[in-house]
Amino acid sequence: MKAKKICLFLFLSLSLSNCAKKGPPTSPDKTPPSLSAVEVVDRNHIEVIFNEDIQTQPAESLSNIITDGLHILASVAMGKKIFLTTADMDTVEYKIRLLNIRDLSENGKDEYKTRFRGTLKEDTIPPAIARSPSTTVRNTPSDTNFIVQFTEQIDNFCTYIMPEAKMDHNCNKAKTEIKFKISAIDTLTVYHLYGVFWDKAGNSKKLEIIFTREKNLPLIWLKGMIEDSTVLLMTQNGSLSQFTVSDSMGNFIIQNLYPGDYTLFGKGKNMYFSSNIFTLSFSKEEIKLYPIDEEKMNSRMLQTLNSLYKIYIGDIK
Repeated sequence: MKAKKICLFLFLSLSLSNCAKKGPPTSPDKTPPSLSAVEVVDRNHIEVIFNEDIQTQPAESLSNIITDGLHILASVAMGKKIFLTTADMDTVEYKIRLLNIRDLSENGKDEYKTRFRGTLKEDTIPPAIARSPSTTVRNTPSDTNFIVQFTEQIDNFCTYIMPEAKMDHNCNKAKTEIKFKISAIDTLTVYHLYGVFWDKAGNSKKLEIIFTREKNLPLIWLKGMIEDSTVLLMTQNGSLSQFTVSDSMGNFIIQNLYPGDYTLFGKGKNMYFSSNIFTLSFSKEEIKLYPIDEEKMNSRMLQTLNSLYKIYIGDIK
């Protein structure tokens, strides 16, 4: 009987202990976001900062952002911030009103308003990416879309795919978002979408997205040393597979390769190669300058190369 009482006491103690750990249910968020600050980055960019994440759509509608005496060209919302691209400012005080801003729980105010002083500081900051796919995308369908959004207006850009694939693109009205439509992607192929994007001040941002229809990427890599330049890798059928730019010492690496025959183009007569599997390399004497057709390649990054190497990557032949 005494043992039963002890067991009952322990059971009740544990039950009460577990009950004590349960707090009252969390109250729903009913507090609207508060405006924390307005930071003037330069004469064409403003960051409006709230104390919590806000909804994207109302914050990116230009009809909801009113600034006396200053034209707003674009608005991009990301987390707690609204990034505004403006016409050139003066060193005067501006009034700004933000309408219908809401947090993720639908709380908000009909109007937020404050003041800030303009600046003549020039823009020296490269465009930042607000939203984009992962840098590596697997299980890509044969026809796919990639959307890249920047925190400011993009004035110009240059993009291309290796190996070659059909690609179209279009920009939104604010010139902050670019949609890439890529068609007829092959199996057992790793594609690289390369891009350089410039803002109005000429600051640039590079982008590379690796994508494939396969579940896993091939793990073969090729390293080497050349003169400081661009390195191009071409497949046996003549299509450009990948490119990279060496560091200042001439070191480079090309990754995610399938076994096969390749032609490597680089700058300089003295090169060495290494790989994580057996590699045969056959070099030629210096040949005539090999000009890359920049217009055809639609690339500002490729340089004139002067050495060619035939390489087989894979099992020993």
